Amino acid sequence: MNISISTANLHFAPFEKTLEIYKKAGYEYIELAAYWRGGEWEIAQHLKDVKPRDVVRLVAQSGLKISTFHDMGGIIEDGHESIVSRSTHEYLEYCDFPCLVFHVPHKKGADAHWWEGYKNKAISDLRQLKGDRIICLENLSGFHEDYYMPILTPDEMLRFADEADIFVNLDTTHYAQGNIDILSAADTLRPKIKTVHLSDYAEGRKHVFLGEGCLDFKSFIERVNVEQLHAATVECAIPYEAGDETVAVEKAKNAKVFVERLFDSACTGENIF
Repeated sequence: MNISISTANLHFAPFEKTLEIYKKAGYEYIELAAYWRGGEWEIAQHLKDVKPRDVVRLVAQSGLKISTFHDMGGIIEDGHESIVSRSTHEYLEYCDFPCLVFHVPHKKGADAHWWEGYKNKAISDLRQLKGDRIICLENLSGFHEDYYMPILTPDEMLRFADEADIFVNLDTTHYAQGNIDILSAADTLRPKIKTVHLSDYAEGRKHVFLGEGCLDFKSFIERVNVEQLHAATVECAIPYEAGDETVAVEKAKNAKVFVERLFDSACTGENIF
C-alpha cells in the first residue's frame, strides 16, 4: 500500500508547480487526475490544453510516481456513451498505469430504464481496460437532481463491483455528502476496497482538510482491509498562494503525516491521535 496525493487538490496552481509542491512535501506517489469538462463541470483545470504525453513526461521529470490514474468523468453524454473518457484512452498510449479509478456513471434526464439498458456496456468498457490493472469505481452522492445516479448505497456498489469483477475506491467525503456513514460503508465494501480517497467533511463542506472535520478516520481505517489496499490518496483542500508555496508544502506534508499515523495506529492498535 502506498500513500499518494491527488493532483486535483491544486487544480488552481500550475501543474508543474503542483508536482514541485508534492515533491517538497515528501510524497513519492501521486494520483493523476485528468482534465475533464462536461455538463456544467470542469475538473483538473490546470491540465486544460496540456497533451497527455506532456503530462506523463512532466510527472516523470519531477521524480514522482503515478500510483493511480483518475478518470474524472462519469457523466454519460450523447455522442460518447461510455464510462471511460476519451482522454483516458489517450493517456494509456503513454503510460501503463497500475490502477484506474472511475466515477459512478450518471446521466442527465435519465432514469432506471436507461441504466437497465446501459449497465452491461459500462461493465464491458471497464473490463476491456482491466488486463493486469486494478480497476476501481468511486462512489458519488446524488449531487444534482437532474442527473440519474444508479449506484448510491454501499449495497448497490458492492453488487455492481461483484458483477463487473472490479474493485471500489471509497471516497469518504462523497458518502458523508449523501448522509451515509463511512464506517458502515467500509463494513459493507470491505472485500472490494482497493483504494481510498481521504478527505474530511464538516457542515456541508466537502473535501475538508484531514482532521478538521467530523469524520472518524481511525475507526474507518480499522474497518478497511489494509493489506488489500493499493493506495490511500489524500484528496482534500490544500491552500495555495501564487508566488509563495510555503503554506501549500506544509499542509501537504501535514496531510501525509496524518495518513501515516492513521495507518500506524490501525496496524499497531495503539491510539496515537
